[in-house]
Amino acid sequence: MPFPVLVIVSMGIAAATMAAVLLLSRRPLLAAGAGLLGAMALLIFHGFYFDHYSDDAYITLRYSRHLADGLGPNWNSTGRVEGFTTFAWMGVLAGTAKLGADLVDASRALAFLSLAATFGLVVLIWRLWSSDEPATGIGSAVLPAAVLLALALTDGVAFWGFSGMETPLFMALITGSALLYFRERRGGGLPLSAVAVAATAMTRPEGMIVAAITGGFVLADAASRLRSGDAEERRAAIVRALSWGTVFLALFGTYFVWRYAYYGYLFPNTYYAKVEISTRVVTLGVSYIASNGIRYQLLAMFGGALVLLAAPRIRRDAAYVIVLSAAMLTGVALEGGDAFAYGRFIVPIVPLLFLAGLSGFAMLVKRAELAPQHSTAVVAIVLLLSALLLISTSFNPHQDSARQAQADRQAIGEWMNEHTPDHYTIAAFAIGAVAYYASDRDVLDLLGINDVVIAHTEVADFGYGIPAHERFNIDYVLDVVRPEIIIPLDAQARPRTTEELRAFFTGESPVAARGALLTDPRLWEQYEARSLDLDGRWFNFLQLKELVGELQAPGLR
Repeated sequence: MPFPVLVIVSMGIAAATMAAVLLLSRRPLLAAGAGLLGAMALLIFHGFYFDHYSDDAYITLRYSRHLADGLGPNWNSTGRVEGFTTFAWMGVLAGTAKLGADLVDASRALAFLSLAATFGLVVLIWRLWSSDEPATGIGSAVLPAAVLLALALTDGVAFWGFSGMETPLFMALITGSALLYFRERRGGGLPLSAVAVAATAMTRPEGMIVAAITGGFVLADAASRLRSGDAEERRAAIVRALSWGTVFLALFGTYFVWRYAYYGYLFPNTYYAKVEISTRVVTLGVSYIASNGIRYQLLAMFGGALVLLAAPRIRRDAAYVIVLSAAMLTGVALEGGDAFAYGRFIVPIVPLLFLAGLSGFAMLVKRAELAPQHSTAVVAIVLLLSALLLISTSFNPHQDSARQAQADRQAIGEWMNEHTPDHYTIAAFAIGAVAYYASDRDVLDLLGINDVVIAHTEVADFGYGIPAHERFNIDYVLDVVRPEIIIPLDAQARPRTTEELRAFFTGESPVAARGALLTDPRLWEQYEARSLDLDGRWFNFLQLKELVGELQAPGLR
């Protein structure tokens, strides 16, 4: 889809949605429903523009498939490595696999349901806040519609929302945890927020930040009531804090004990492969936050959220959103950000931050006491400019080549699964789709995300390369594992001989592991280039020289 079409149609959907909201403004629930439907339509259209499925998503799918097939949550047929960062998402997908669902389709369907749930949760938080502060402008039906349309126009929500990754589920759980905490703070009841927070922490490691912040606020609430309440209130405060902590520890503690006993490490293998706290890594993380912060107007949203601190009944909720968002961003900075575009580590906090920020601005508009027509004009202009700023970052000139690369990796993975002997180990740099479609073969992840040895290898100048693409151990690959096949790159336009491939890789590579492996003389002593024609796409891979004769198939040279 051409980018101008995305802009024109998206603006049309947004304008029609806001018009419907204004017409229904005397009935806030109907207006909010119209905003929700319009935003979901816009989100689907935006996702259709990207039409992106992440190679990394296939990593989790491989674990899910193996778990469903009785191999356990493992990468290969032997050994245990936690090469995924989303136990909850992996487990849910394994359940769908048990039911016979196609995992790619299931992951997209579940992601869409998570996005829809997030949008619905935003509306519920707005209803809570508008009932608490009905005279501040927060009760305007325009507010939830503006928040939802902003989310639908945010490139990372649509891009990662339909990518097969756990991002939508993580976003929904963070938003849902906040809603449950806000409700429990007002009326007590069962500590369901502790259940939601435990699920959040089992969905991504950064969920522990959500647990720490929410638990801290629960303790602060209890301390406040202990100072100001009567004996019965103090007793209730103690019971609530203890029950919250007990529920969380019972759920997350059980999970943590199991995964530590099973895998043997405090953190997932992905942490050791990707993270090494240093000044350089933190600098990369800060740059990542800055670039996405400009894209998503995070500074303005923090400013709007600060305004909410002046609203007595929702002041503590606003403080929660501000502290949680700041803590999550700090965590992103410490782990060095991400190698991929569209703010994958930022978008999970965007729903809460957008709602808080725009609620603060709604309060300011109300306090300005503008005439209705002037107020409408101000809001319309701001929304229009914000929409144009958000959607401008969705331009993706590389989406066609990215889709082709994924199709190529699927093709070579399926071919390897069908034509190679069962005992073969296949090594690759981009291992997601290749490994998922070659699910009956052991796969060596040359970047160490799914290999304990490589992930724990010390690398000089860590933090100066592409994040998550810096670990390697060539001695281990060539002298210990000696994979039968190495896939060094995606499909090319023509076949290449061993000499041509060797010459092709003499230049510097942005991925240090690729450069180190493909310029090592031992590689070319042990391996020979093979070329495979699959529907006009040439896959040039390396095979151990002594095994070349046993692998023959149509289209293979």
